[in-house]
Amino acid sequence: MHHVVATFKIADDVDAPKLNGVRSGYSPHHKFRTAEYLASGFHSYDDDMVHYPGETLKARITFPSWDQLRTRVNLGDKFEVLELDRLIGHGQIEEIAEPATPAILGKSAA
Repeated sequence: MHHVVATFKIADDVDAPKLNGVRSGYSPHHKFRTAEYLASGFHSYDDDMVHYPGETLKARITFPSWDQLRTRVNLGDKFEVLELDRLIGHGQIEEIAEPATPAILGKSAA
């Protein structure tokens, strides 16, 4: 199950361009302003095609660290997509499949 749906734009000017492209199963790092660490995530796309710099994709992303990350991610948040320190592109959260609840945030629901 994915945790978020995001728009992912592969940068036109990726350093040492991604000649091999990306496809479902791609697992880059994600840097959110609200998290002090890089979050690995597994992408799945609507097709099995290979995608290249300049393309904009709808990505369903699953984060192994979702228990820690979900309190830091909100609808509309923008993030960088990285391979270690190499910027691959940018994304924006459009849907959160399992948002943080008041109990998860340590607050009462009253």
